Amino acid sequence: MRIKTALTASILLLAVGAAPALAQEQRLDGSAEVMKSISRDTGLTDEQLKTLLPAQERAIAIDARLKKAIGEQYGLSYFDTKSEKLIVNVADDELAKQVEAAGATPNFVKHSLGELTEVQVALGGPDTTSRKREIVKSQSQFAALSLDPISNTVAISATKEQSEAAREAAAKYGEDVVSVNILDEAPKATAFMDGGDGINGNSCSAGFNLRNPSTGARYLLTAGHCVNAGNTLRGQGNVAFGTVLESWFPGYDDAIARYNNNGLWTQGPWVDTNPSNGGIITTTGSTDAPVGTLVCKSGITTKFTCGYIRGKNETVHYDTGETVYGLTRHSACVEPGDSGGANVSYIGGRYRAEGVTSGASLINNQCRSKFFFGIFENVSWYFPIADSLAYYGPKYGVTTW
Repeated sequence: MRIKTALTASILLLAVGAAPALAQEQRLDGSAEVMKSISRDTGLTDEQLKTLLPAQERAIAIDARLKKAIGEQYGLSYFDTKSEKLIVNVADDELAKQVEAAGATPNFVKHSLGELTEVQVALGGPDTTSRKREIVKSQSQFAALSLDPISNTVAISATKEQSEAAREAAAKYGEDVVSVNILDEAPKATAFMDGGDGINGNSCSAGFNLRNPSTGARYLLTAGHCVNAGNTLRGQGNVAFGTVLESWFPGYDDAIARYNNNGLWTQGPWVDTNPSNGGIITTTGSTDAPVGTLVCKSGITTKFTCGYIRGKNETVHYDTGETVYGLTRHSACVEPGDSGGANVSYIGGRYRAEGVTSGASLINNQCRSKFFFGIFENVSWYFPIADSLAYYGPKYGVTTW
């Protein structure tokens, strides 16, 4: 189903007169910029990263294996940066044995995944029993809703206006079941061809280049709220890239455009570390990393920023009234114009695609970390590429480059 949707009001439209990123014989290596961004945004030293990054790589691999082996009974999980271990919440001894055998640490919790999911649905969260992709109307009255693996609760993010209802929910189900976080403002959809480069007049950013290995057809993945199905997606200098085949928003927040082979654009597995036309990093495959994982994002407004995954499968209700399900929340800086940009994990010295930027909770349209000497952590979201590939992969034969 094709969904035509206008850009949300909170997207900033910036004028740009740059030339398109055309084929070049040499590309700048942006790896040094990545390490600088990680250190700047997380405070981690080179020595700490030497042990943390390999441990994070192991945790992601274990998490993926356990999800596949255990299926829907697999509990909430997160990467603990202090112990550098994958922690998996379990409710019985049998599951604990499987988790331990895989190399993760079981954490016995009071409330099972099934119990928390029931409460989340009751509060207006998504009913995930159906695998069909379709637009659904939100029943949630809160800014965001998710299952938090660290506190083992249904986590409500509420604006000040929603705070009373959030506290009532916590009182109804118990504070050990429902936790509440108050946001200063409601979330806003933020608004060579490389991930992070400006598209459509810098109103949004490019996500990931995709291709069909069998036919050679090339595509671009970005946010659904950035483009309309049937319209032309344009890159730098307003040069046409190709037609938007599908755009999903609200409910989901991704879109796919097909390159029209006009000879003006060169694509590959690249993400720009200083968009547009900065150094690049090369991505290999994709991940669906657990909470606690270090991730970075590239976007035309705030460039390359890093943080940690703070929530998975989060339901977010944007200030314009639209709701998106299944988002990943993280703490990298995101502002209007960054929407659609590439989010990557960094494991084993390699970069993996994680998702495309959807939105953020901002203060005066700026990252929360820019205020009060950085005491506020950023609250940002991206739509997981795992969900995008699960849908567009079978339909168009696309994979990450």
